[in-house]
Amino acid sequence: MDTVDTDRASRTEDDRPLAGVTVLVPRSRRQASRLSARIRALGGQPLEAPTITVEPGDAAALQAAVRDLAAGAYRAVCLTSPTAVDVLAGAAADAGVPAPLSDVPVVACVGTGSATRVRDRFGREPDLVPGRATSDALGEEFPPGSGRVLLPRADLAGPALVHALLAKGYEPIEVVAYRTGRPAALPDDVLDALAAGRVDVVAFASSSTARNFAVLVGDRPWRADVVSIGPVTSATCRELGLPVGREADPHDLDGLVAAIVAVASASGRGT
Repeated sequence: MDTVDTDRASRTEDDRPLAGVTVLVPRSRRQASRLSARIRALGGQPLEAPTITVEPGDAAALQAAVRDLAAGAYRAVCLTSPTAVDVLAGAAADAGVPAPLSDVPVVACVGTGSATRVRDRFGREPDLVPGRATSDALGEEFPPGSGRVLLPRADLAGPALVHALLAKGYEPIEVVAYRTGRPAALPDDVLDALAAGRVDVVAFASSSTARNFAVLVGDRPWRADVVSIGPVTSATCRELGLPVGREADPHDLDGLVAAIVAVASASGRGT
């Protein structure tokens, strides 16, 4: 974990846009590294404090689904997060299926992050990436048709995409690819930094990270600007009483980084 620099006056001159800015990254350890690297490259100081854990899902069901994908049993597969892509790739390796997506007619992704991961892990160009990186948008843009559609998702995924696919004539098949949980607590130094105002921005990349953050912080005092990756996460933040200073546009890693820079600049932080 990065330590919090409590002496801002001692920082050297730096004209990068996040120089002197500390950003709390509440993603899982596995997911945090890319955002943290981007923050560092812009001169900022990421403070990694996961409010979410990612655990294995139904491995047997996922391996069976991978074999069915390769056998042509599915008309489409919907991948709603980079984590889902990674887990699917791992299941394919465990099942001895080297290219499960090669003959799937439609590979749909929520957002550029998932699409990039599909290219990296499967060497396959996605067929559908909605203009807005949300499951609702994917359901809206999915063309009418028929057949089975595989949804390897988190255990807490909402029902909107399933309902949209049903309405358009498909048979959605959900498989729990991974389960999300909440750590027992946030480290004391993170809570102290939040209370003392040494965290400038909190960057929420999902509703789960926001909800768990609210539980883990509890009634302790804290202050920082809040940045959200998209409308679903923003709505969750508002529900929790977390005022969103900026929403990412587009709703992906690039948009989240740009929103962090914008909110830091607007508040007089950074350069």
